[in-house]
Amino acid sequence: MSSLRNRPIDLLTTPGRVYEELAALGQTPKQHLGQSFLLDRQLLDSFARDLEIGEGDRVVEIGPGLGHLTRALLDAGAEVLAVEKDPVLGETLFARLGSPDRLTPRTGDILELGREDLETWSRGGEVVPCGNLPYYCSSQILARFFESWWGLWKRAGILLQEEVADRLVARPSTPTYGRLSILSQLFATPKKARKIRAHLFVPRPEVISAWCTLIVKSPPEGVTPDAVSRLTAICFGERRKTLANNLGREWGRERTREVLERAGVSGAKRAEELGLEEFIGLLNASRAIE
Repeated sequence: MSSLRNRPIDLLTTPGRVYEELAALGQTPKQHLGQSFLLDRQLLDSFARDLEIGEGDRVVEIGPGLGHLTRALLDAGAEVLAVEKDPVLGETLFARLGSPDRLTPRTGDILELGREDLETWSRGGEVVPCGNLPYYCSSQILARFFESWWGLWKRAGILLQEEVADRLVARPSTPTYGRLSILSQLFATPKKARKIRAHLFVPRPEVISAWCTLIVKSPPEGVTPDAVSRLTAICFGERRKTLANNLGREWGRERTREVLERAGVSGAKRAEELGLEEFIGLLNASRAIE
């Protein structure tokens, strides 16, 4: 779909122009909000293509900032609910994008956007979560995908600190394997699609980023994100302790022994050593032995 014309966002192509725009708004990049703007238009357009965004898709954009990714999503044909925590950037986003009918800006915290809010905006249809997630709360936002928003989306695209991206695709017995790895791999197919170098952002962050996609897949029958989230919270309660210790504090010694025995899992193992099938076994055994 061809781009709209005469949009202020189309002029924000260099670091100098970005800083001029922010200065005109009485702003500087807010480090506590993780503000760092990606300007490369070809790269941003490729994000929309990766998600196969087209006319009629309803995208929930997390942290649109100045609107560079928002433009790519709109140009691909999407309706966009853009949730921006910075009130100045949020309130000026609509005009900066040329006042498009398919854009709904909302000022607020994405972690406070409830399921009912999403269902109302999307008119009960599927949504596509997308955005440059703030580094300081990216894990919380991702957990929300699998908990509060589960069932509303089938694909998502997120720009993350590479360290967090590595956790999405991590394997057992590696330092980055944890609760987020299990949730993302049990309920979706995560892909670390592109590494994004720091010099492409304004201002330049101190970390390398990665563009990742998540495609939902059907979990085993009866296995839900909420149940897996609760179980993994217990198992990883103290990462260096054994399953017997972590589960025992929550369930008691006798029930823990019975669950581990039924699941065929050694209590001497640590949670980081278990594969997805072993976690499913633990979950099913815990339900059988209340």
